[in-house]
Amino acid sequence: MNVYRLAMVPILAAALAGKSHSQNSGSGKGGALNPPVAIYKVSPTHPEELYIKAIEGEAVVSVNVDIFGNATEPQVESASQPEFGEAAAKAASEWIFEPATKDGVPTEVRAKLPFVFEIAFEHKLNVEMGREVFVELDRPVIPSSDLAEDPLPSYVPQFSKFYPKAFRDTGKSAAVNLEFVISPKGLVLNPRILSISAEGFEKAALMAISHMEYQPILVDGDPVYVSMIRPIQITE
Repeated sequence: MNVYRLAMVPILAAALAGKSHSQNSGSGKGGALNPPVAIYKVSPTHPEELYIKAIEGEAVVSVNVDIFGNATEPQVESASQPEFGEAAAKAASEWIFEPATKDGVPTEVRAKLPFVFEIAFEHKLNVEMGREVFVELDRPVIPSSDLAEDPLPSYVPQFSKFYPKAFRDTGKSAAVNLEFVISPKGLVLNPRILSISAEGFEKAALMAISHMEYQPILVDGDPVYVSMIRPIQITE
């Protein structure tokens, strides 16, 4: 399958910064303030140069929400990368809200909007490998069970290199069964997990198996795609 660039989904915080400014001089000072509620959200575009490098991050943007619910005067409060701040500010200015109210009267307030920029694991893996791992195949795939003998790996990485950092020094491990396709060049494509003995090792297993290489498989003298199931063990 092709990996498409996904829009980043922002998380709205109903946090209000500073004083609210009433547009009605008759509103009382002691009334409860009901924060604005987003009714139309725009997701920021992941900056191209950061997407290509599979860089994730976050940004917080504050905006004025006027009495009509429009978001104006976006200001970047923080950003893990300047480009994330710019993208978030542009998106935030297009949000529409149910305006804040005080004593039932629409009131202008300042609100903070956090945005998270995430990248699909498939794209991260493509960047890590320097090639397309998840692809659409244009030729039939032969099951390895139809071959006279199992395909032989020409390179097997140390699976411990991919051990999840979160589990370091815990002694945890995982047995994983994976299905994948061996390309005519001997590269692993389209890996997927069939079973796994412990949660949290999924990405490590997919990363590990994608680094394996096989001797090209020939049928009637021509290199072919071959599907295969292989168990691996991820230990520290």
